Parts: sequence; C-alpha cells; structure tokens
Amino acid sequence: MEEPKKLVYDSGAQPEEVFLRVSGYLDRNRLYVGIYQTEYGYPELFSDLTVNLHHAPLNGVNEAYIDHNFSKEHLRFIRKYKLGRVLPETVASGYCTFQKVAFDLKKLAEYDPQGTREFMESHGIQIADAPKQKPKNKSQRER
Repeated sequence: MEEPKKLVYDSGAQPEEVFLRVSGYLDRNRLYVGIYQTEYGYPELFSDLTVNLHHAPLNGVNEAYIDHNFSKEHLRFIRKYKLGRVLPETVASGYCTFQKVAFDLKKLAEYDPQGTREFMESHGIQIADAPKQKPKNKSQRER
C-alpha cells in the first residue's frame, strides 16, 4: 500500500502530522472524512472531520457536516489545504451546531485516492465528473 500524503493539523497546542481517509457512512453512504496519524506503524484515528447527521439536508454527495469538537480547528484545516468551501448553512443537533462544507472531491483524491475513488464510484461518479467547490465571486473574496 502506498504511503499516504501527509498534512499538518495545528490545534494550537502542538502541530501533528496527519493523513486523510475518505469513505461513506454505512447508512445513506454520506461522505466521511477522517483525520488519521501513524502510531507504532499503524493508522490511528486522530479525529473525525465529518459527522453523519442523517436528518440534516445535503445538496450534493460532496457535502458534509463538520464535527463540532474542535470545529474552529477543523475549519481552519479545511481552508488551509483547500479541501472544500465552508457553506453558510448550519444545522443544530442536540446542544451542538454543525457547519456544512462542500468538499472538493478531486482535492480529497490527492490525499486518499483509493478511498475517494471508491466513495465516488459508489455514487456513480467518475473523478473527471467530481463536484468541485465553486470559485468565489469577487465580493465573497473581499470579505
């Protein structure tokens, strides 16, 4: 198996070298993105980037809600590596609010080619047809 492409996750304490795993949740096959690190030569879950909110609406297979634990750090990580675009929509579940993100599946494929390909194929999508984040218009870039 090919060595995963590394990223750095900065939670404010100590930067961690991590890699991504892309898959689909078992119920409804919504996008799952996990952040992993290598411990003693084996992949170990560092943090779930996404959560499975089956009641919350999504507009595309590339959309997901971000885990509320460390959500500011998660959103900073997504922006830093241009993994997707943070959308204005949020959803409440319990006492928590979750931010919606439109992930760039082509960008995710750079970090987990096999997982992203399998997820996309399960939705009948080829990499060339992958939904990509839309470029921001000028007024959004200036904010």
